[in-house]
Amino acid sequence: MVTATSYQEKTASVGSLTLNYQEWGESTGPAVLMLHGFGVSGHMFDEFAERAAGKFRLIALDQRGHGDSDWSEDGDYSREAFVSDVEGFRQALGLDSFILVGHSMGGLNAVAYTAQHPSRVRALVLVDVGPESAREGVENIVRFTRGPDMLEFDEFVEMAHRFNPRRSLENIRDRMRHRLKEAENGKWTWKFDSRFRDKESSLRIGSEQSNDETWQLFRSIATPTLLVRGAESDVLTQEIAERVVREMPNARLVLVPGAGHSVPGDNPDDFTAAVREFIEEVQQGQFTPESGIEPLPLEALVESNGHRRRPGMLTFIAAGAAAVLAIGGATYLVRRNRQQSKERKARTALARSRQVAHVPTTAELEATRERMTELAADLALLGRHRASEAVQALRETDLSPARKQVGRVSRLVGKRARKIDRKKLKKRGDSAATFSRVGALLLANLMLKGMKNATTQTKKRRKGRRWRS
Repeated sequence: MVTATSYQEKTASVGSLTLNYQEWGESTGPAVLMLHGFGVSGHMFDEFAERAAGKFRLIALDQRGHGDSDWSEDGDYSREAFVSDVEGFRQALGLDSFILVGHSMGGLNAVAYTAQHPSRVRALVLVDVGPESAREGVENIVRFTRGPDMLEFDEFVEMAHRFNPRRSLENIRDRMRHRLKEAENGKWTWKFDSRFRDKESSLRIGSEQSNDETWQLFRSIATPTLLVRGAESDVLTQEIAERVVREMPNARLVLVPGAGHSVPGDNPDDFTAAVREFIEEVQQGQFTPESGIEPLPLEALVESNGHRRRPGMLTFIAAGAAAVLAIGGATYLVRRNRQQSKERKARTALARSRQVAHVPTTAELEATRERMTELAADLALLGRHRASEAVQALRETDLSPARKQVGRVSRLVGKRARKIDRKKLKKRGDSAATFSRVGALLLANLMLKGMKNATTQTKKRRKGRRWRS
């Protein structure tokens, strides 16, 4: 019997490779397959496995070219090769389905595997990985793994501690025993394929998919998904993490404090709690994502705005700009039609000049102000996607004059918004909602000012025509 704090090292033949893996827990428990990130091994999940082995059968695979698994003779480390290994490994162990956990590179492999074999993955946990990575964080990892090839063991430990000071020296020393191997000269070197450290090598690494194709791959995953981000990560930004769970149909985001990119070892207690809670919800059919909800009608959005995340100032400006584009486009089309009917205007010009212009009353202006405020706020609630769709549709029409007006309005809104005392607004509680309301008022005031100016100009023109007649 394997205890919660011990594991077994095992191997499995997959194609022409012998893959090493670690296993914790009872063989009768729900299977959890874990895929590590670049340059490490399945042992990166040791702290998590020690805490979760009592409930699950935990399997950590050393992926090809890493840990104690074979290196690829032909240098194939493509996404397709990793995915093929996972499927071959599943068959070798006789697993029908499992919960799949992937960190960084392993997370991308996990997404690709789930897209190809959705019936095999009961739930998906992505650890600090998304379709895009912050360049600075990736470069830090590359510099670390492409550092000195051979050192004394303690020198490697000190180097790793400088790279990740969140860990204790004792913890790093334990981890490095699984990442290094002793060379014939008595020094130590990395276990993973040495060709990764050679800039001139001809290895096939990762995927050739474009950025858009990678995003689409994430969007295609309908499996219940938990995205775990280290609060101090320099690889996965909060912005990308939030976008991932918005665009994936069945995903939720959790932030682990005190953790960088290596979340499972940086803060194993909070990481384990988040993953166990997620798995239990999936098993009980109670998992609720943050996204994947059908868009509600405008009226429902307005009624429920207190229960949904409110858009920020940029979202409001985008929605407002779409509205102004529509209004400006309509105005442009009207003007063009008027130019094409000059003869009809000439016949009726005298009659029109003798009509008394209607000057809006104060009450009418105030009512219009309120209505425009409501309209702008409603548009803001449509969110980024609806605003983007509106702008895209308007781009298909020749609205050059209207776009110039929108640019002018956007600049005015930006100038006025920068004058707002943000500290005072934060004291009022919901700063995002406050900015949306202030932005709505600004847009309404600008449009009303335009209406007043237009009315004044109309009165002047008509007065001039009456004087000339």
